[in-house]
Parts: sequence; C-alpha cells; structure tokens
Amino acid sequence: MLDVLCATSPYDPSGESLRMCGILGIVAPYGRSVSIGRERIVTMRDTMTARGPDAAGLLIRGNIALAHRRLAIRDLGAGTQPIVSDDGQLALVYNGEIYNDDELRSELRQHGVQFRTRCDTETLLVAWQTWGVKCLSKLRGMFAFGVYDFLANRLFLVRDRCGVKPLFFAEADGELVFASTVAAVLQHPHITRQPNWSVVSHYLSTFRTTLGRDTLIRGIRQLRPAECLDWNLQTGQLSVDPYWDFPTPSASDMTFDEAANELDSLLADSTRSRLVSDVPVGMFLSGGVDSSILAANVSNAHGSQLLGSCGGGESDPTSIVGDDDFSAAANCARHTGFDFDEVRVSPETYLDCWSQLVGETALPLTTPSDVIIHQLARRMKRDVGVVLGGEGADELLCGYALPHWSVEDYRLAKLCADGQWPGQPSSERVFLKSLETNYGRSRFDGLVDHYFAANSLVPRSVKPFLLGEDVWQAVDGDEAMTAFYTGEFAAIEESIAALGDSSRSLVHTQSIVLHRLNLESLLGRLDTATMQASLEARVPYTDHRLVEFAFRLPTHFRIDVDPLEESPYLAAAELDRRGSLRPKRLLRAVASRSLPPELAQRRKASFPTPVAAWLSGPWQKWAQDRLLSSPFGQQTFRREAMVELAGNVSAAGMWLWPILNLLAWGDSVFS
Repeated sequence: MLDVLCATSPYDPSGESLRMCGILGIVAPYGRSVSIGRERIVTMRDTMTARGPDAAGLLIRGNIALAHRRLAIRDLGAGTQPIVSDDGQLALVYNGEIYNDDELRSELRQHGVQFRTRCDTETLLVAWQTWGVKCLSKLRGMFAFGVYDFLANRLFLVRDRCGVKPLFFAEADGELVFASTVAAVLQHPHITRQPNWSVVSHYLSTFRTTLGRDTLIRGIRQLRPAECLDWNLQTGQLSVDPYWDFPTPSASDMTFDEAANELDSLLADSTRSRLVSDVPVGMFLSGGVDSSILAANVSNAHGSQLLGSCGGGESDPTSIVGDDDFSAAANCARHTGFDFDEVRVSPETYLDCWSQLVGETALPLTTPSDVIIHQLARRMKRDVGVVLGGEGADELLCGYALPHWSVEDYRLAKLCADGQWPGQPSSERVFLKSLETNYGRSRFDGLVDHYFAANSLVPRSVKPFLLGEDVWQAVDGDEAMTAFYTGEFAAIEESIAALGDSSRSLVHTQSIVLHRLNLESLLGRLDTATMQASLEARVPYTDHRLVEFAFRLPTHFRIDVDPLEESPYLAAAELDRRGSLRPKRLLRAVASRSLPPELAQRRKASFPTPVAAWLSGPWQKWAQDRLLSSPFGQQTFRREAMVELAGNVSAAGMWLWPILNLLAWGDSVFS
C-alpha cells in the first residue's frame, strides 16, 4: 500500500469510532502529489485541537491527504479516522452524528453488508459504497464529510441540511483544501490573506460572516447547508449542487390541534435521538420556551437527573436587567427535574474571551451571546460531554415576530403604491403613517430593499460615510449583497408561485430566507463557541423531518395577528409593541401541555449580555483606543467616522458591535 497512516488503525472492531471533531483534506490534481509536507499538514490539522483534543489521525495516499482531530463522545476506546474501505477504493473523513444509524444498518444488511464495528462512520462509508450520492437522502443527522474515490478519481464534500456542522474550502496552487475551520485552511502556505470586502460590508448589515458561499477572506468559501461538491479529477469538472430543499406548502385539512400533536411527537423523537451518548449530557437553559420544552422532553426520555445551565453577563448591582432570564431558567430546571447551574460573565472576562475566540477561529463574533455560550460551554465541560441547545426553533416556527411578520408591511405598501388598498381610505392613511413612523418612509423598491430596511443594523445609506473610499468602491454599492438576496428571494418565490395566495407566499418566503441564512449563522456561532471548549452541541430543532413538517403547515399556524386587534394592518413593529403579534403559536400550544404558563407563554429570551451598558461603562476607554488605533480599522473605515464614533461611544451603542468585531478580526488575521 502507498498509504502512510499516522495514528491508530482506522477500524477498531471492538467499538464505535468518534466523530465530533475537526476534519481536514488536501486534494491535488490527478497524477500529482500533495504540495506540502507532513509537518505542515499536521500543523493545519492541529489548529483544530480544541475541536478534537482526544486523538488525531492522518492519511496520505497518492494525491490526497486527509486528517482528523477527535473528540470522544461515544465508545471512548474506539479507533480514529480517516478510514479506508476494505477494498481500498474509498477514503472518508467525517465530522458529525447519524441519528438513524440503526435503521441504515438494518437496510444495509439486506444488501449483504456485514459490519465490523458499531460506529456510524462505518455505516456512512458503507452507505456511500452501496448507494453513492443517493445515500444523502437517507441520512438523518448533523454532518460534514469528505469522500475520495480512488478508482474514479473523484472527491465529494457534503454538509448537512441545516448547516449544523461547518465545512470550508479553497483553491491553493491547483489543490483543493477543505477543513472544519477557516483557521485551518489559512495555514496552507499557498492561501493568500485578503479581505472579501463585499462580505465585510454584509457583516456590518447582518452580523453574518458569509455571503452565500463566500467568507470574509477572499478565496476561502463554504459549502452551504444541504450542498454536495463533486470534483471529477479526471475531467477537471467541479460542481456544487443541493441535495435537499424546503418543501412547498400543500393544501391540508389538518387542524391546529392535529398539527400540535404531530409537532409534539416529532420534537419528542428528535430530542430522544440526540440523547444517545457514552458521556454525560446536559442542556443550555435560557428560560425561553424553546429550551424549556426540550428540557421537558429530555426529562420524559431520560431516567436520571441531568445538568441544565444558564449564562449571562454580569449586570450593574443596582440593576435587575437579566435577572428574569436566570430566574426563568431556574424555574424551568425545577419544573423539569434538572440540576441547575448558572454562569455570570464579567466584562473583563468577556473581553479576554472575545479576543481569544477571534484569534483561534479567524472569524469575528456574530452575536453578543457568542462569548456567553463559550463560557457556559467551558463550565459545563467539567461535568458533561454533550449539550442540547434550542437553536432553530425561532427560524422554524416563526419566533422572530418582527423579521417574520414585517414582510406584510412590504405587501401592503405595494398594494398602496399600486392603488389596490383593500380597506377604507382612512385605514390606508393610518397604515402609511405607521410605515413612516417605523421605517422613515412608506415605499420600498422591492423585497430585498424592504428586507434590509427591516433587518439591518448598519443601513446601506450610512456605509459611504463609514467605509473608506477604496473599500466602498470595491463593494460597488453593495451590489454583491443585493444580487445574492435578490436571487434567494426569487428562487423561493418561483418555487411557491403556484400557491396563488400572495400573503401566505410572502410570509413563507421570508420564513425560508430566515431559516436558511439566519439559522446557518446561529449554528455557526453554536459550533464555534462549544467546540472551542471541546463540548459537542446537538440541536433537536434542526431535524429535517421536523423542518419539512413545519414548512408544509399554513403560515398562520406558526405566526399571526391576534384576532382581537382592531387595526391588524399596522406596521409589524407597532403591532409588536401592542402585543398583537402571536409568534410560535404552535410551539407554545405544545409547550402548554407540559410547562406552566409563565414558561410556555414567555416572550423570546436569550442569554442576557449587557454589551451596550458595558460600552458605556467599563469598556468605553478600550473601545475608543481600538477605534482610533486599529491598523485594520485605518485600512477599512474613514478616519473621520472612527473619530466621531470614538467621541460618542455611549451614543453609538450597538452600532459599535460589528465594527469592533471587524477590527479585532482584521488585526488578528491580517497583521
């Protein structure tokens, strides 16, 4: 054999191999060897040691190098990856968890397969041998993996349907490099470090570190959720295609109560399947309905008492801000039988951890909660190896009242502009005044224009005065961002055009955009924050059967306006202030079956993080110095804008959040 295997044998028949990890691959064109040596490959792999501190593996064979860092979760004595098929044709490197492993094994045995191990890594490899790419439709789980076929000289890269597990790739001197982290890819000597200014501008608007497949670093791309990359090295053809998409809603006579029963059953099963582990399991408890109903399901499915923990930032001793979240989480723990712990992060600890995370991951933070989740993960790692989180519920079941319902503002504004207002002239005047109050205007140029008017932190109109002249010119008026979102909305609208109900279609369209883009960002945050603490996070709300069920439902099962509201045509923000929007209707109905009203009906909650207050207080001097002295800031932003912001840190508030993150990231990556 030409293989050079560094680490233990890829198969251990005595037990189950471990998948939670960091993966790496370098594939050279057919007939060439990988251009870098073993030592550099190991360096790249070991940037991901936090993701897999328990073991490491390396396979070098012909034109490929595959590497793996391992975090032990199940059957702790088993072997490592990469693995090679018995006939030597396929090599696999894999990060994830297949939750229907038993069902797949049963089906594969009917094809004559005899398994040597109990690991789902072997199941995945054999499934690929048996069905090829078609096996993807059978997988239920979270995963990112690479398969190389030595006989066909073909590379496949795959990412799970919702993007729970990350996968980045880049071209480097004719080679394709892929890894679980941007930081690992950056260690390849032929990768050039240059900012992708369009994605930088997009980050200012959305906090998202990617724009489609593009990342903040030019040339480093990501595989989007539910995508498969296929590189045929013999022909040179490379394609990236989706293998799954959101379902189109169909007419159904299912009642609200029947839908609640089905959601209850699917969520219970999704939760139960994610409790399988040979290390202790815990839960992130925020006190919100999302995590509270998971805790109730865990309590029903698990025989022993588990740990639930809530995190947040330390508040001013005279303030009660944030106490309600901790109290609600503690109440949930009492009700569901969890042991309860809490982590309160000081502003000093937060700053140190912020810098550490950016330096280790080569990415800026996405939300203020990133550091809180990481600190919570570090604390929980002392007692558990796996944690369940509630990410995905808001995107799945319309928990973001304003982002989900605000598309109605656009629909009604367009009717006004077209002279087709469905009500009385007096109600039209009230609606237009409501738009002016909440948007500063009453007309929108299209869905994308409205989307950013409703959902941006830093408006596009401000960017020419904020970004340096060269940067703004490179961004070209946010042309790439606009084109991407235009394509996203157009593709979704086209797929559901047959519905004929424009109201339902637009809310459904907005819902898919948020699930596809916002959730991916939050899952990236969760993966980074937990894996950097060597803790595995599992996310029951991302089960694709649950997603398919929810997106086939009538929209009003997920969100609507209170029927008692006398002016249901008001702008979404005004309806929300009046308490008339009803987000997550179906989930709250399910929650009311097992939780007290104060938990089942509690408004959206998250780990409290008083960043704005810290910027006005203990962080003010630090923020001023960073704004005025950052080398990346001097390259990116107008000097006069930075001086103005530094002189008004308290007034600038959360506007500073993405700016300071970009400064920390740029100074770390490009220094």
